[in-house]
Amino acid sequence: MDEADVSIEAYKKLRNSIPPIGFLSQKKRVIAFLRVTKLAQQMIDEQKISEDNALYLLSTLARKCAPFHKAVMMTALHLANINRKQIQPVGFKYANNMRCNMQMLPIDDDI
Repeated sequence: MDEADVSIEAYKKLRNSIPPIGFLSQKKRVIAFLRVTKLAQQMIDEQKISEDNALYLLSTLARKCAPFHKAVMMTALHLANINRKQIQPVGFKYANNMRCNMQMLPIDDDI
């Protein structure tokens, strides 16, 4: 399997792992983000994909999947209020970068 096939399979797994986000439910949206980024981190830890590839896949998923985009935005907005131990490193990095894209101050990455 070449790198493109691996990326496509990883994208499909991430896409299929998105739970329902509810109607304006902050909790469900953050949970959805945490679930997807936990799976992405597992793939990184198992060396199935690189961190850069995971960040790219999360970005693509946010553009192509409205529920995940809403989950990302909610998580980025409330990142300072989320227990840092609950969020995976790749998820924290992605949400923090999203905060910067929204012209918000980044959150310190100290645990």
